[in-house]
Amino acid sequence: MKKIFFTICLLFAVVIGTAQNSDSNIALGTYIPYEMAQVPASARQILETKLGQMVTKNGISDVSYNSRFIITPNVSVMSKDVLAAAPPKVVLNLDITLYIGDGVNGTLYTSKSFNVKGVGSNETKAYIAAIKNMKTNSQDVQTFVTEGKKKIIDFFNSNCELIQKEANTLANQNRYEEALALLVNVPVNSTCYDKVGGSLKTMFKKAIDRDCETQYAQATAIWNAGQDIDSANTAGAILASVDPASSCYSKVKSLFSKIEARVKVLSDRPWEYKLKVLDANVAVAKGAQEVLMAYAKNQPSTVMYNIRGWY
Repeated sequence: MKKIFFTICLLFAVVIGTAQNSDSNIALGTYIPYEMAQVPASARQILETKLGQMVTKNGISDVSYNSRFIITPNVSVMSKDVLAAAPPKVVLNLDITLYIGDGVNGTLYTSKSFNVKGVGSNETKAYIAAIKNMKTNSQDVQTFVTEGKKKIIDFFNSNCELIQKEANTLANQNRYEEALALLVNVPVNSTCYDKVGGSLKTMFKKAIDRDCETQYAQATAIWNAGQDIDSANTAGAILASVDPASSCYSKVKSLFSKIEARVKVLSDRPWEYKLKVLDANVAVAKGAQEVLMAYAKNQPSTVMYNIRGWY
């Protein structure tokens, strides 16, 4: 189970980080445990947003689901008072402890507690007010996230050979997206990064070549069966998604031109579909991320993390 989870959970950690630095391809997901049911749903949502801000403001990609490495909170109510005002006010004093760790094998990397207070006309609004008072880029937060970041890099440095072996095994089973997911998330500033570059390029090429043949066959079958505007649009949408660096792209262009010419006969309007153009400036890593983002749309979005003993 852990082996399967190890390969799948990273499939979604492919979002390009908003922070433009050497750590921006490190992925850290925000995870709100189901056990934290005492916190109102609206306050939980704000807390998740706050955690995402902490991550991105400190140079890491915030992945909203299914990242191996997570930042997760535990909220404790230290005191609750009701002020005799008109109307009455609820005052909450909260301790929010944040944890960064490996959610797959359950290894806690670092933790930090923050005390916040909030006042509202009811308990939910008091929770919201308190959580909004959390700082997202204070020195304490920066130190906390930096420590977690170092541990994540250490993981890849220590497990580089295992990651490469797992990626090769997946590639041999034609599971190229899963293999890519293991490699594309290796931090740029880790010692493992230079070791996986060649494998990343090879597996990316295999993935787009396989997808090209599949998409070409699908588009051909759809067009041959209909040869009308609807089938042209369906086939055109498929062909428009093919990577121009793939080996069968010449066949894609030929079919596209054939359909486009027929559309001009069937309709007096320009066809809305365009093929992708090869851009030599697009790095393999970014192309791999696009492949994985498309693949991720069809994958399950819920995982169970192992955070036993973290608090």
